[in-house]
Amino acid sequence: MNDDIINSPIKQYNKWLWGIGLLLAYTLIAFIVGFFGLYAGVLILLFPFIIIYTITIFNKPIVGVYVSFFYCFFLYALGRYVIKDALPPGVLYDGLIAYSYAILLFKGLSGKVEWARLKDAPILVLIVWLVYCMLSLVNPESPGFNAWMIAFRPHMYMILGIPLFCLLIDVKSLKTMLILWGVFSMILTVKGITQQLGYLDNADNLFLSVNYTTHLIWGKLRVFSYCSDAGQFGAQQAQAGVVGAVLFLSEKSKLKRFFFLLMALTGILGMFISGTRGAMFVLVGGALAYCFIIRKIKLLLLSLILMGGFYCVMRYTYIGSGIYAIHRMRSAFVPSADPSYLVRKNNQKILREYLSTRPMGGGLGSMEHGVKGSVLYEIPHDSGYVLTWGDQGIIGVSMYILMFLYFLIKGTWNVWFRIKNEWLRGVLIALIAGISGDAVAHYGNPIMLQFPTCIVVFFNIAVLFIAPRLDKELMQEDNKEPVKTTQLVKRSAYNTMR
Repeated sequence: MNDDIINSPIKQYNKWLWGIGLLLAYTLIAFIVGFFGLYAGVLILLFPFIIIYTITIFNKPIVGVYVSFFYCFFLYALGRYVIKDALPPGVLYDGLIAYSYAILLFKGLSGKVEWARLKDAPILVLIVWLVYCMLSLVNPESPGFNAWMIAFRPHMYMILGIPLFCLLIDVKSLKTMLILWGVFSMILTVKGITQQLGYLDNADNLFLSVNYTTHLIWGKLRVFSYCSDAGQFGAQQAQAGVVGAVLFLSEKSKLKRFFFLLMALTGILGMFISGTRGAMFVLVGGALAYCFIIRKIKLLLLSLILMGGFYCVMRYTYIGSGIYAIHRMRSAFVPSADPSYLVRKNNQKILREYLSTRPMGGGLGSMEHGVKGSVLYEIPHDSGYVLTWGDQGIIGVSMYILMFLYFLIKGTWNVWFRIKNEWLRGVLIALIAGISGDAVAHYGNPIMLQFPTCIVVFFNIAVLFIAPRLDKELMQEDNKEPVKTTQLVKRSAYNTMR
């Protein structure tokens, strides 16, 4: 019987059957691509990976957060090197967020999701902001749904991202996220250094061929690494520098102290080689926030004196002007002699007059994706707050600023009065300093509306709100050891008595 199986026609023609099967499969894929387009073919090829990913995040939903965190850092790299024209890179991030929620809802049917954690998220504030964004659609001057949808996406990431982070992050995953942040920022700096040294690949040259007017200034390259532009790269690395420095000061483990010191140094180096003037204000805002939160007046005064000295050196001397990065950054300290600053002030004057009768602005998307030739579309959107002001008016920009002030005040309140664990307090201080720096630099560039900074900021905000829950987890972990020790002593005494 075994011989019959070995010599069966199926076994004899096994290789031929596999070959025919593969040929039919490839023919089917080719037919689908030809009929439905390239997107359908890409989805078919990704199908096995989608199955594996689905099973993984169903068992461990936090993996979805890790993947989305990775993707927000390297979204543009995947777009330049892997995906290219197959899919818009941002669409995949939308899919990752939606997929995580879909899996959570499906898993929640079995009662294995702690929905009670959502009570920590600022749901009411996010709903109010969502409603206001929706009102832009009925604005008489709205540029339309397509423009609104594109401009709404960063706000959608905030409205969906913060609750998702609040729902899934615990102490262990928080530690993992901080390590991932450090590793990703170091990778960005390494790529930036290779660009600074002149090692530009085809994707880099293609980017520069389109953006040479903004990234080749005075014959010098403004390093952009894997980010959307040099401004985003500089701001993100400055934030990593601030957070890494504060974590270095608060961490007790020698190995982790070294890691966060490396994160701080590579972050500041990345900011420096980006040639981005506005990124300096991430450091300034972060340093001032740190000194304020730790409530040490002497340190705050010393920081102000050092910053004053730094300002005088940059404003009234030529020290270091032979270095391109310093020479470029020095122009930010002489605004009256900076043509771009004067242009900005003039544009803001025009915008102020135009919006004086439009308290809700021209509608979300007006400045970036509005009607060509309109007043709002012709004004450069090179400031985050000016962009919100033009799109959503004085009401919208006021709500936006108050919303972030509320986030920072909530986090500061937790640090001062609610959090007892020293490690967690250090983490919160670092995150608040990072958000504060970004909020200051957001005036120069819309960094909090772009990848990866926007997702990193939303992650930081979520941690500020779930901090009391994390503090309880850490307290329970600290209390476990004494209990175990006591039980061992009792057992030992019992055995001795026997």
